[in-house]
Amino acid sequence: MRRTKTYATYGTIFLIVSALLTAGSNVYYSNKVQEISPFTFTFISFFITGLFFHGIQLRNYPKNIRIGKKNFKDIIGINLSTAGVFMSFYFALKYIEPAIVGAIEIGVGPISFLIINKVLYRKGVNRIDLFTGVGALIGSLFLILATLQGNSGLVFESIPLAAIGLVSATLCGFFAALAAIYSKKLSVAQWNSTKILAHRFYAIIVLSLIFSLVQGNLPGQLTSNWIWILIVSMIGVAIPLYFLQIGIQHSETFFVMMSLSFIPIFTFAFQFFDPRIATSYHSLSGISIILVFALFSVYVNNSRNKSIAKNKEMAI
Repeated sequence: MRRTKTYATYGTIFLIVSALLTAGSNVYYSNKVQEISPFTFTFISFFITGLFFHGIQLRNYPKNIRIGKKNFKDIIGINLSTAGVFMSFYFALKYIEPAIVGAIEIGVGPISFLIINKVLYRKGVNRIDLFTGVGALIGSLFLILATLQGNSGLVFESIPLAAIGLVSATLCGFFAALAAIYSKKLSVAQWNSTKILAHRFYAIIVLSLIFSLVQGNLPGQLTSNWIWILIVSMIGVAIPLYFLQIGIQHSETFFVMMSLSFIPIFTFAFQFFDPRIATSYHSLSGISIILVFALFSVYVNNSRNKSIAKNKEMAI
């Protein structure tokens, strides 16, 4: 019993630290990326992150590094969806208030997941899931309108740029739902989380490099900004992902999802340290709407899973 509590505490600490590092780095990155292309950062960051997780995989599971032919389709899927998630996310952070970007991703994700399952996999839609998905989507729409009306905490250069940033944040939520589906498929195929992380960044490295080269001046941007890019890549991307992986191993899914739902609130708090971003109660209201529905969804799914597990035990 004591050992179980120790593991739970261990997992909780890693999840909270992962969420805080992610939130803080998003605000810092949003400030610094005004000087460079977001694709330059994405390329360097995930090149480092990919090497980081390959190193861990080779050290801990050297025999499992190979990809089976039957998993190629899912690997391609998770690579493309991961590229969509992070490239759209970091692009949006250049033009939109960081807390809003993270909140829109969380708000759009659930309804995207339901639509994908319905259209591609012909799965039914639970009424409660639909209710929470629509509720979170309403919160996202509130944030989109608040941003376009100039009521967010960040003054944007032009409405077209703000609109592009909002579209990118919305796409991020859709791609995140796709990535979750492909990640689940690989987990069912007996892939551990370290192996999934080692193989999911190939597409984003190649695509972000191409976009960086098209925009030009990649060497010049790296020469002037390599220090903060390296720091944010490790502290804001690689380490939070690794800590999240450890947290998932030692925590219930309920708490994992809760920790992810609080990232926009943590981000909002870190924004007090960025002089570019004013305190916006419109932003806080929209984020709170999404948080309430996200936590309700996590609670409902946790209760549902416990009920299913209990019924299985009774059947046995």
